[in-house]
Amino acid sequence: MRYRRKGSIMRYIHGNPNAELWENLVEEDSLTVTHLVIPAGEDIPEHFAKADVVVVPVKGKVDFIDTKADTSEPIEPGDIVRMVPGEHHALHAIEDAELMVVKSQLRP
Repeated sequence: MRYRRKGSIMRYIHGNPNAELWENLVEEDSLTVTHLVIPAGEDIPEHFAKADVVVVPVKGKVDFIDTKADTSEPIEPGDIVRMVPGEHHALHAIEDAELMVVKSQLRP
């Protein structure tokens, strides 16, 4: 981690594009930022989070699957997926992909 200036709390955190599937870049009580790397053709099976989630694609294209509604939507850089706690979903990488997954528990 590098700091912008003395006394600043701003941090620059760099992900590893060669990460083995995922790495947590930030892990705090109410916030987790995960860098997810999915090779083309690979799947992330159905799962859910107990937190609010924002998914931000930064590279490639992924089918984001709503497993309860049995629907999917391709997402790529410029798109965002927003989920509330408990939403079941899965992913399929159409292309080599990287995503930032932000989980927060900001509700009382």
